[in-house]
Amino acid sequence: AAVCIIVCVMLPMTKEPEPVSTPAPTKSAAPTASASPDATPTPGKTILPELKELYEKNSDLAGWIKIDGTKVDYPVMYTPQDGEFYLYRTFEKQDDPTKEGCLFIDKNCTIDPRSTNLLIHGHNMKNGTMFHTLLEYEKEEFYKEHPVISYSSLYSADEYEIAAVFLSKIYNKDEDVFKFYKFYDAKTADEFDEFVENIKEMELYETGVTPEFGDELITLSTCEYSQDNGRIVVVARKVTDVSTVSGEVVL
Repeated sequence: AAVCIIVCVMLPMTKEPEPVSTPAPTKSAAPTASASPDATPTPGKTILPELKELYEKNSDLAGWIKIDGTKVDYPVMYTPQDGEFYLYRTFEKQDDPTKEGCLFIDKNCTIDPRSTNLLIHGHNMKNGTMFHTLLEYEKEEFYKEHPVISYSSLYSADEYEIAAVFLSKIYNKDEDVFKFYKFYDAKTADEFDEFVENIKEMELYETGVTPEFGDELITLSTCEYSQDNGRIVVVARKVTDVSTVSGEVVL
């Protein structure tokens, strides 16, 4: 279940391990490895050259996320058949002695066709890797210096402007409260608007960005220790020709 995934993702570390190396996106389109047996790129679409070789090494790759000026620069995995597969595994599918695992998309999301919201989980590592950087977004000044997240799917390199940063938690199943981790796909404008209203009410500071029905979102989540089962959450929308970044219209 989705709740189980989020709860398990954010276990605190008792010691700071040495990080293992993370594969980097290639600048050459020439593959050096055979495709995985289950590699099934969408017919009619071309995988980005910088991700093609990585995809051929591991077809669980869903994309790449980067926040300029931070340590966030990682592959993003997707295994809907086993949502926790990369919880403590490396990109090479080996047990990770550092317990960093990989960033991964919630199994309840879909990537092709793409769901409205891609919920991306990641460990908060004491050594500053993975999604530890998200804690910095509690400070408005840090947000102003890093208002944009780069996220590339297999087929498109895009930028996302941060719409809201807020603190939340994982609630009991029977608690009738807003649960950010239950929003994957909006079938109606009312459903989308309800999510946006909730995140804007909870935001730590005003970003000036309000997503509208039809926007594509990413939601980044990692643990935060001011409360039991706490989470810090960063929601961003894809930049389009009518979006704005830092108050300027993107044409």
